[in-house]
Amino acid sequence: MSVALLIIGIAIICFAAERALPGRALPISQGWYFRASILNLCQSGVVMLAGVSWNIWLRELSILDISQRLSAPAQGFLAWFIGTFVFYWWHRARHDSKFLWRSLHQIHHSASRIEMLTAFYKHPIEMASNSIIISFMLFTVLGASLEAAAWFNLFAASGELFYHSNLKTPHWVGYVMQRPEHHSIHHQFNVHKFNFGDITWWDRLFGTFQDTDKFAPRCGFKEGSEQSVGKMLLFKDVY
Repeated sequence: MSVALLIIGIAIICFAAERALPGRALPISQGWYFRASILNLCQSGVVMLAGVSWNIWLRELSILDISQRLSAPAQGFLAWFIGTFVFYWWHRARHDSKFLWRSLHQIHHSASRIEMLTAFYKHPIEMASNSIIISFMLFTVLGASLEAAAWFNLFAASGELFYHSNLKTPHWVGYVMQRPEHHSIHHQFNVHKFNFGDITWWDRLFGTFQDTDKFAPRCGFKEGSEQSVGKMLLFKDVY
């Protein structure tokens, strides 16, 4: 079975679980499912674009060559773990820099509904920039194989779908993975900080971890802002 089908399967399971056992009641947001569906399709488009462009270009030179030393799943897991550190800081940068926030990240945080569909609710330029960073790390730095890259995508996508999902989770999960409860604090109205990592270790180490067993009472921007997708796509600040 291909990695793409596995990721789709995990997404379907999360979607079904959210409806069977929702962690909390989510607000009604006009046009949400249409907007989320379009941007999730854009994410698929970026993946396909990467396969015929920067994934090829960035494989021409490799600093390391882990493909000769580790199995594909091990390469993918190692790359994912290193990526959690890289993307912890890249995530913080997209919050700390007004330019990166406005041009890349604010669409993701504008959503009032934090659920699995929100995982890839992003500006297409943010999707592309994330993909280029991942490809540079995987191929140019680590020298991972294409099969390993597929494993990386499985680990990374599963994590994003999990901690964005509207599901209650046991406290012990948070000793390693970011829980949905944690990530709701990250998206909380007028907060938009804390809990940046896919795993909690980097937040704990660098002082940005906020533990909780409860979901944030409200997420997103002020009422009506998340519908201003056109403005955000044109890099205008609506926060």
